[in-house]
Amino acid sequence: MKKTKTQPPTFTKAMSPVRPQTRIEVVDVLRGFAILGILIFNMLSFSGYIYWPLDQMSPINRAAALFVKFATQAKFYTLFSFLFGWGMSIQMERAVQRGARFAPLFARRMLILLLIGLTHAILIWDGDILVTYAVLGLPLLLFRKRSDKALLVAVVICILIPVLLSTPGPAASFRDAYSRLFEEWREEMLLGYQTNVHSQGSYLELVLHRMRSIRSGYTGVIYWGTHVFGMFLLGLYFGKRKIFHHVSEHLPLFRKLMWWGLIVGVPLNLIFVAATNSPNLVPLGYYDLATRGARTIGGPALCLFYVSTIVLLTQKKDWRRRLSPLASVGRMALSNYLFQSILCTLFFYGYGLGLYHRLGPAITLALTFALYRLQISLSDWWLSRYRFGPAEWMWRSLTYGKFQPMALEPGCRPDTFPRVAASGDQALSNWLLFIAGRLLFIAAVAFAIVYFCTLGLRLSVNSTTLGRRLGVQQVAEPALNQTITFFENAFRGDLGYTYQGVTQRARLPVTEVLRDAYVESGRLLIAAIGLAAIIGIGAGGLAASRKHSPLSFSTLTLTIIGVSIPSFFLALLLRIADILFYRQTGVGLVPVFGSALDRTQSLLPHVTFPALVLAARPLAHITRVTFVSISEILERDYIRTARAKGLRSIAVFWRHALRNAGVSILTAVVVSLRFALGSLPVVEVFFEWPGLGLALLNSIERQETTSVTALALSLGMTFLLINLLMDIVYRFIDPRLRAQSNGDTA
Repeated sequence: MKKTKTQPPTFTKAMSPVRPQTRIEVVDVLRGFAILGILIFNMLSFSGYIYWPLDQMSPINRAAALFVKFATQAKFYTLFSFLFGWGMSIQMERAVQRGARFAPLFARRMLILLLIGLTHAILIWDGDILVTYAVLGLPLLLFRKRSDKALLVAVVICILIPVLLSTPGPAASFRDAYSRLFEEWREEMLLGYQTNVHSQGSYLELVLHRMRSIRSGYTGVIYWGTHVFGMFLLGLYFGKRKIFHHVSEHLPLFRKLMWWGLIVGVPLNLIFVAATNSPNLVPLGYYDLATRGARTIGGPALCLFYVSTIVLLTQKKDWRRRLSPLASVGRMALSNYLFQSILCTLFFYGYGLGLYHRLGPAITLALTFALYRLQISLSDWWLSRYRFGPAEWMWRSLTYGKFQPMALEPGCRPDTFPRVAASGDQALSNWLLFIAGRLLFIAAVAFAIVYFCTLGLRLSVNSTTLGRRLGVQQVAEPALNQTITFFENAFRGDLGYTYQGVTQRARLPVTEVLRDAYVESGRLLIAAIGLAAIIGIGAGGLAASRKHSPLSFSTLTLTIIGVSIPSFFLALLLRIADILFYRQTGVGLVPVFGSALDRTQSLLPHVTFPALVLAARPLAHITRVTFVSISEILERDYIRTARAKGLRSIAVFWRHALRNAGVSILTAVVVSLRFALGSLPVVEVFFEWPGLGLALLNSIERQETTSVTALALSLGMTFLLINLLMDIVYRFIDPRLRAQSNGDTA
């Protein structure tokens, strides 16, 4: 039999990227979770608070910084390292199956990653981890054919090396040499802080600063490089054992890892955080062991706790759906990692918005989740159209030596974790995402209100007057910086003071003015909406029960007038009526001005006119909605059936008509509250009611910038939060919305 000579397959034909159908979704979820954790920790560095002394932070910022360091430091680059090693095992397995040469391809892949990392470290941000992965990834080839036992032994050795180097005694000389390198890097960082290169430097100045410090910036690899390599090997071990391929068969292993990771990780990380921030607590000579040593073991321990917890949660159907959005971020992890650096440097550094050292850890932590939510949406949108993220596409194309197809093939998207779920828990998850989006919108509106109030007052108020109010230095700051300062002070509960004229000093804290104004506005709003609801529901229901009668016609006519008449005009009519009555009788109808807050008189006479004016439009709206809703219900078949069975008309009205119209009526009441809020400043000013509107006008007249900003922000936030509350309540009271959210479309 004649032998045919076979040519060894070339890697460009034998090897190709992993197709989306063959991806293991739980690993993508873990990658997405790792991207979140890396962003949480990196935000401390982006914002300039990574080495900021805790005793110089407010309590809320101190708590946020401690939480970030405890929960994320040395945990998520560890998790990413673990997944990096696992990914190599998958690539190696596919190469073996196709008979391809794996080592040259992997070496080229690491070389390209090195170039991407250097570009990232110099041109974008100096906190890069890609260079470390690329350099340490090449030695991983030496372990690809080792036994499972040899891999585990190597993992233990690699993780223990930094611990041994941190112990007192034999490793002291090594630590001294390392300390000199570390001090060189520290001096570069301090030089950057002293020259304000991050907050005020141009893009070119920052690039030059990164180029000067890049060599010393990677000195930490001497300590934690073996730790990273150990996690590479552990991921390689998991890949060779196919543990993520057959999770159900390894559930006992994940349960053990979860509990042991928690038991070991929590105390060691508490020691690390305590020693880092309070060195005096550590015995002399044991600082390195309490910091680097505890972190080296505690980081991987909590990392394995995170991994095991997520894997176990994904075995539950509802939790799989909740965690599924993370998979999109994980599928394009490199793109999202680079995107975070680009966006955050533009946000914090001087060539962008210049918010470096302006936002504390608490605010940046909130911004982190907002940015990550944006990344989920962008990743989902991108992957619904393309196979890879843009950075992944470039990396793969250079690795395989040809352009990879980007367009998404039909049926290409993995369906392991269904995204369009029909469960109550998924509906709740979607609802929580909706609420998070609304809160982000509210935060953006709050920022815009403060910014434009600050900018507008700077343009309209004399600079000399502003200098007396705020100080020359603060007046010289840009409006954006003043906006950030306002929020920083607001988080500390300090909104400044109100002033009487130019020469007098502080009269009252703005917080006290806000509190009293809220009380007064709240009393007026409750009176107005209560009056509108009681009369409107009664009048609308009565008109609906006597449809086509003169009473019904008169009621609807009055509602048209109530909706059309402006608040100030109605207030003027009532004032004229009071004047005419006073001329005839010598006594006014009711007290027109003030609220009787500090008086012995009853509140009712003082609130009558303001409440009537404020209730006019809400009353008309509630009446019309009640009339329409009950009229429609009274014509339904079950109402006719109830009447045919002899049920009295009043029972039909109360038990069936009004009850079933409750959702619409409640919605009308809440919407009317928004109408009332819009008219509140006018009514308060006209009747001198000491609420938010009158306080805002007085502050504008006295040119009190902080008071104006705080009061305007309070009015705007009250309006938006009431809308949000209505959305939340509406979901729980409307069964149609619940059924639609749960996927019942029948």
